[in-house]
Amino acid sequence: MNLAIFSSLPIILMSISLFFNKKQNSGKMVGGNISLPKSFWLSFTIGTWFFLPFTFYGMDVESGIMNVIHFHLLSFWIRGVLELFMIYKWFNWSPRYGISHDLFHLIGLITIVYLYWPDQITRATLLVLFFSGLLIVSTIFETVFAILFFQIRGEEKHKIYFADDSQEWKFVNSLTTLANYICYGYLFFLGFLTFELAV
Repeated sequence: MNLAIFSSLPIILMSISLFFNKKQNSGKMVGGNISLPKSFWLSFTIGTWFFLPFTFYGMDVESGIMNVIHFHLLSFWIRGVLELFMIYKWFNWSPRYGISHDLFHLIGLITIVYLYWPDQITRATLLVLFFSGLLIVSTIFETVFAILFFQIRGEEKHKIYFADDSQEWKFVNSLTTLANYICYGYLFFLGFLTFELAV
């Protein structure tokens, strides 16, 4: 089951990205239009941050390093629920909240990996360590994106939640494309690693 999830996840997420991009750009959704790179990035973060970590609970992972997964899921599910209400109900979301949480989360991840680095690394534990690296890299990207988004959007366009294809977002979209190549490539690597560990 875990092998199938890790191997197929990048393809699934990219397919969802194309569907969401078309729906968001129909003009009927809150948040404004979204560029294709941002659609891929949003799909990556939702799939990788909110759902993929649950697969580790079925593996033989060293208990200490599992604190990375516990912390990550608790941190992002609390943020995720709050952001949904702030974006779609209260309309008071600000990039400031995302930036603050990203920095808190990044410090937490690095600290826990440092404190609970395992003495003996099993195959499953190795997979969690690699996944922890992906979480750290992607959170760094997300922090940079949030800062750039805040600088461009500011506080006035408070109902604009996405970068579109206009010229003002050109650099952000280029950087997001780079992040997509790195992070989706990392996901494909994890899928390969999962296959190797299963053999």
